[in-house]
Amino acid sequence: MDDTKDIQKNNSLSVFLDGQTRTNPFGLNRAAERAYRRAERICAAAYLLTSHIPGTENIRGEVRVSGTGLLSDALALRDDMRSLQSKRVLNLQLRVRHMISLIRVLSAAGFISEANANTMTEALDELGNFTSVSQRSALSESVSISREDLMDIGSVQRSQSPRRVIKDTHGASDTIKDSVHISDNVKVSNTKSNSNGTSGSRVQNILEILRVGGSLGIRDIASNLPEYSEKMIQRELLGMVARGQIRKIGLKRWSKYSLAQ
Repeated sequence: MDDTKDIQKNNSLSVFLDGQTRTNPFGLNRAAERAYRRAERICAAAYLLTSHIPGTENIRGEVRVSGTGLLSDALALRDDMRSLQSKRVLNLQLRVRHMISLIRVLSAAGFISEANANTMTEALDELGNFTSVSQRSALSESVSISREDLMDIGSVQRSQSPRRVIKDTHGASDTIKDSVHISDNVKVSNTKSNSNGTSGSRVQNILEILRVGGSLGIRDIASNLPEYSEKMIQRELLGMVARGQIRKIGLKRWSKYSLAQ
């Protein structure tokens, strides 16, 4: 079969899937949200790659059903991703492995090109690996507790806030004075601003990924942060190496990054 049959334009998926949605059922569980976004792209790609296959071929419907099932499995990870024995995570990984087999069968039968088959199997395999790695990551938690929450700092600051002076100057008999005087000599702490700007969250995410995964290459790190390009991750890594946050071993594409000791 002609290998060009299943080739789509590079922007076929991005045109429909890159838009922002305000509905977020995942809350603070960023890992589950990323897994779902990946599943969404894989499902769409499965439909595109099988659009030319005759409806009489059973594998066409099986691939599509498996793709939509992957969406349901990813959506179910919202509150059950941290458990190391999570049945929902296992169900997603079983679905991933099944889809890999289906894609390989499509390629062997000549329905899709070897290049597209390899791209799909790599994306599926990365999704399965991402769910395993994220289970041990803070990115998969639905609850975020800060130090201030536990120290009760906010309520202390509110109780110590000064009262304002209210003074009516329209008449001496109607003058209201507050005995508490307010000084304008407010001390402003000269805290150092985050030199990373908006990249601060990326830095923390990369540190968390390396803390869990150990020594990783750029591609492995970027696969855990699908919302950023590899070039952006690479620039962030170079800055983190320069600041001594992480260390780099190897050259060019064989480079590995790990936490600084």
